[in-house]
Amino acid sequence: MIVTSIASGSSGNATVVCGERGCIIIDNGISFSRLTNLLTIKNISLEKVNALLVTHGHSDHASGIPVFKKYTRIKVYGTYETSDIYVQERGGYGEYQEMGVPIDVFLDEKDDLEISGLQVRAVRVSHDARHPVAYFIQEGNSKFGLITDLGDSDILLEREIKESKLVFIEANHDVNLLLNGKYPEYLKKRIRNPRGHLSNWKTGMILSRTIDEGMNIALAHLSKVNNTPQLAVQTVYGILREGGFKLDKLRALAPFNDPMVYLI
Repeated sequence: MIVTSIASGSSGNATVVCGERGCIIIDNGISFSRLTNLLTIKNISLEKVNALLVTHGHSDHASGIPVFKKYTRIKVYGTYETSDIYVQERGGYGEYQEMGVPIDVFLDEKDDLEISGLQVRAVRVSHDARHPVAYFIQEGNSKFGLITDLGDSDILLEREIKESKLVFIEANHDVNLLLNGKYPEYLKKRIRNPRGHLSNWKTGMILSRTIDEGMNIALAHLSKVNNTPQLAVQTVYGILREGGFKLDKLRALAPFNDPMVYLI
């Protein structure tokens, strides 16, 4: 199984997972032209893509999906509450600043799904969106987890992380940079909320409970304002080292066109 990040962060998100029989894209928060250009750079053809999974309806994860559907016949998978149908039935999202996503196949985290030989499992996460999920993709004994946009963890999520060989996990902000920064107070509270985003420290603590020394870890969805790749890696690494873990497979994803292609 091959995994690579096309985009990661508040300016857009997209991840590609490829198995022997085809590929899956997770989230699309960038333009169709940019997505196809970045896929071409990585030598991935859209003809190989058999599904697009959406984690939730925030624009940095889903804004590119309507045009994506216009130009392809690739089915979009996601939870019912994330869909445009749900938005229409409820008359909008109210406090939730989300778009309604045009979804073809509704997912239930109670059920596993097979797409082109890849086993897909959705696990609900704590975020200020309608039914947001993390995804775990498995082929044979290889398992990958994409865990972003959440403010806290739970037993079910951590069980899935423990079974993974590769995880892309959010390390959104450094608490001190956030608290002392220029963001308005309401936004600081939203980010630090249990339904907001993981700090570097929280991510380190989650990994200290779930990590295997053979696991590959990429820190994702870093804030451009309240974090740096060096600070994120140093904080998480320090927590893991204090826990007695010797980890040499820890890095931060680039915001666009991450150079690493993971083979697991």
